[in-house]
Amino acid sequence: MGVLLSELEEGSKITLVLSAKGKLMALDATIKKHVKRNIAIISIKCDTTKKLNFSTVQVDMEYQPEDSGVPIIWHNVKIAGYKTEYALQVFSEGVKHNRRDSFRVGISATAKVNTLGRGPRQVMIRDLSLSGFSISDRRKELRLSVGDELSVSFDDLGHKINLTGRVVRVEEQEEVNIYGFVLCNLCKDLSSYLSVKQRQKK
Repeated sequence: MGVLLSELEEGSKITLVLSAKGKLMALDATIKKHVKRNIAIISIKCDTTKKLNFSTVQVDMEYQPEDSGVPIIWHNVKIAGYKTEYALQVFSEGVKHNRRDSFRVGISATAKVNTLGRGPRQVMIRDLSLSGFSISDRRKELRLSVGDELSVSFDDLGHKINLTGRVVRVEEQEEVNIYGFVLCNLCKDLSSYLSVKQRQKK
């Protein structure tokens, strides 16, 4: 039994996952008002004042229940401009989404943490996929919580990788803190890099 869009309370935070040509990007949004069982008015958190056009990308919608670690996903939703906001339409029920379905490649590369006003910090990129990545922080300096954003960058195999992610998982272990992220930016080298890295491991 899936989850109906109308079951989400007005004011619920959702994530729109945009994909085009193997690249992914995530946008935060809020359900403002339900119009029908499968249509809701949403507001999208975005830096631009221009109206966003979703006609050339595939859009999935994710909702993270407060009482569960597994997000609910609606695939191939439709978003159209509606006055100053947007109308979201779904065509199926939401289902539980295990992010581990997205194929991850082990990386084990040192990356630079890009934070304003702080000295240079380094973390280890543990694994990476087209939809997310995880890092290990042995110095336990980051002190991140679920929902926080972080940008990291590293060079490997002739590729420059710049990643911005939002924390979806925190594991505090005795010797290391591990953070899992959903990817929030488009990195043009990512798809090529993962292909090369995957071939290298075979």
